[in-house]
Amino acid sequence: MNHDDQSVSWTALIRITHWLVALCVLVNFFNDTGFWHRVIGYTCLALVCLRVVNGLFISKVSSSKLYVPRVSNLKAHFKELLHKRGPAYAGHNPFGQWAVYLMWLLIALLALSGWVSRTDALWGEDWPVDLHKALSDVLQGIVILHLLAIALMSKLQKQNLVKAMIVSKE
Repeated sequence: MNHDDQSVSWTALIRITHWLVALCVLVNFFNDTGFWHRVIGYTCLALVCLRVVNGLFISKVSSSKLYVPRVSNLKAHFKELLHKRGPAYAGHNPFGQWAVYLMWLLIALLALSGWVSRTDALWGEDWPVDLHKALSDVLQGIVILHLLAIALMSKLQKQNLVKAMIVSKE
């Protein structure tokens, strides 16, 4: 996917799943354990799976389609950032796309490590719980970077990227 000189526009499904995943992650940061932590965690994973299926197989909207940015895309975007240029992309910029994949992977690994920590075969083992905590810490760090990147790109692109994730342009 190449960038366009247009502002970002997200489909309703992307906006809804984005904010529901964000809410699930936020609530589970403060809700350490228990039944609702697991329900929210698995719901978050289901939302990520829905978004992946939509991006790979269903959506015809360019900003909704998933793509794998090449190294050349990353280098070109990095050069743009060094020159304080932030052209608008139809969807995520190359770094943003990789960040999305990393967050989704972490959510999947959190669900898996949380499930594994509750299985009878590993009941009482510390490593699944320790892994779950470490993955949670990494996700928290990536979320903070995500928020900082949104602020930076909004400034460089001279557009409100948060608003684009709330309100449709249609």
